[in-house]
Amino acid sequence: MIRPLFTIVAVVAAMAACGRERPAAPPASAAPADPAPLRPLTSRDTGTPTPGAVEGEAVEGEVRLHPRLTDKAQPDDVLYIIARGSANRQIVAVRKEEHVRFPFAFRLSSGDTMMPGTPFAGPFDLTARLSRSGDATPRPGDLEGTLKNVAAGSRGISVIVDTVRP
Repeated sequence: MIRPLFTIVAVVAAMAACGRERPAAPPASAAPADPAPLRPLTSRDTGTPTPGAVEGEAVEGEVRLHPRLTDKAQPDDVLYIIARGSANRQIVAVRKEEHVRFPFAFRLSSGDTMMPGTPFAGPFDLTARLSRSGDATPRPGDLEGTLKNVAAGSRGISVIVDTVRP
């Protein structure tokens, strides 16, 4: 009877002692590893392409608000500039801009691509959307405009926001 009780006490004591052990400290020469840097939301943040992006010529221009929609734009609306491949309609690049005033100058480049390794090659269908909710998903009441078949490297283009999403 004493022997089983002694065994139980020894096992419990051993388990409690294991919980107090501390891991060995790393050697003094070991430097902490730097975490991977976070990818910026847009190329504007660093001026460099997204890691792994295939560089192409940037598209530059402005977004204008059609005069009949000026009273519908709100100060808190968020502007999304979206480049889709004209042939396959796949989203290639996106910029998000807050607190915009019109006309709004933009530059869309490989730094704005959605996925690393995506080539920034046109032609593009560019959509400018003023989002009421701030979300990238289009919703009724958002204001939009589209310019089709824009070549990579285009300069001085103008996307007119002229439609209210039904």
